[in-house]
Amino acid sequence: MQDDERPLTGFALSLRDLWDKAGAPATMKELADRVGYPQPRLSELFNAKRMPSDELLGDVVHALNGDTAGWLRRLKTLRVAEEEFQAAAARQGDSLEARLARAEELNKKLLALTSHPGSVVAQAKAADEAAAARTLGATNLETQARTLLTEAIDQFRQLHERIPIVQRQADSIIADARAVADQYLLEGRTQQELIVREANDRAESIVRKSLQEASALKQRTIRETKAQREKAAASVDRLLDGADQLRSEAEQFVQQAETRRSNLETRAKIEIDRIVQGAIKRLEAAGATEEVEMLELLLLDFSINDSHTQVRGRHARRPAPSVPSLLNTPPDTPQPQVAPVEPAPVRRWSPRWGFPPQRG
Repeated sequence: MQDDERPLTGFALSLRDLWDKAGAPATMKELADRVGYPQPRLSELFNAKRMPSDELLGDVVHALNGDTAGWLRRLKTLRVAEEEFQAAAARQGDSLEARLARAEELNKKLLALTSHPGSVVAQAKAADEAAAARTLGATNLETQARTLLTEAIDQFRQLHERIPIVQRQADSIIADARAVADQYLLEGRTQQELIVREANDRAESIVRKSLQEASALKQRTIRETKAQREKAAASVDRLLDGADQLRSEAEQFVQQAETRRSNLETRAKIEIDRIVQGAIKRLEAAGATEEVEMLELLLLDFSINDSHTQVRGRHARRPAPSVPSLLNTPPDTPQPQVAPVEPAPVRRWSPRWGFPPQRG
């Protein structure tokens, strides 16, 4: 961070020097754990992003072994100087110096965002980029499928449109043949039979050839259309199979995460119950009945008590020894002696229980 002659910036630089001289804590996370404030709030303090409160500055200076009273006096002076600085900046208005100062402030903010990949903004940006990449991939797959389907439809339409053209050509050829035959008939009766025969033969040959060509073209059109349709359908099926596989994998991941969360939650309840039961036994042996009742109420509040009575092994629920309540008992009443409870034998762990044994 560079000194831009702003009072708050100089104050943050002095606070950084205090941290360097203290030597500990070494990281912002350790400092946040020590003073009890979130890391973003401490980052604003050390990067001159926000005027600190008296409580925050006092706790931070105390954690860095500094003079708390002296720094609080400096904070009062800083507030006055910062107000004067802001007033002077407001009087300058849209001067070149003011625009440069705002640009410098914006550059600092952008630098802070880009130089802290662990911050919430960087994480949100990474998550947004990942979501955008997945959306783009899905969009590309959909576009490819639509393109293939459109091409198949266009080819089918083109082939289908060629059939009437061939039919019209055949009709035109037939009409020409008939016109030639009529012309030969008009030339004379002497050559009528020959001309008619030749014309008929030629017309039949032309018609036969035209019909054969039309039939072949129709069959080829049908085959090509069927092949294109099957190709497009196969492409769409592959894309759909890929999408179904991705969705199935996502559902498996979600189910595995839910199972792991449930197992961890059960193990946590078992471990808490085991610890509290041990504490109850030790308190019962010491005669602290009120504390025992408070711990049992705590188990009920956390929905732990009797929540896993079917668990086997060393985590199984065992009934606590009956201890007479000391509440509402006169002070002079002799208390009954409670015999010590022998610990239950520890059973060996079995894989069918579903979770590994834990060390006590």
